[in-house]
Amino acid sequence: MTCNTPHFNIDSLVRSLAVVAVGLPLTLSITNLTNTTSRVAELALEKNPTEVVLDDLRSELVKPCLDFYLSEVDSKLEREAKNTIDEVMGGEVNHKGICDFIVN
Repeated sequence: MTCNTPHFNIDSLVRSLAVVAVGLPLTLSITNLTNTTSRVAELALEKNPTEVVLDDLRSELVKPCLDFYLSEVDSKLEREAKNTIDEVMGGEVNHKGICDFIVN
């Protein structure tokens, strides 16, 4: 008659516990490092509200400012560029000053 009781190999059990004891902290450390790295990357890509407003202004004003810089004085192109700049800014502004800021 054979005995159906489980036969535990102590060496195998000790090896398994050693693998878990070493592997679990290592796995948790790598997971934590990955999470930290991805969060740092997210923070690096986030823009503060000031940068968002300035980027929007620059995208709207680059062409009118180039038109302003490159047009003849008192020409139709200069007037249109000034009008566009005034519309975007919500009132009359120092055109040269705002364009110096936007283009540089």
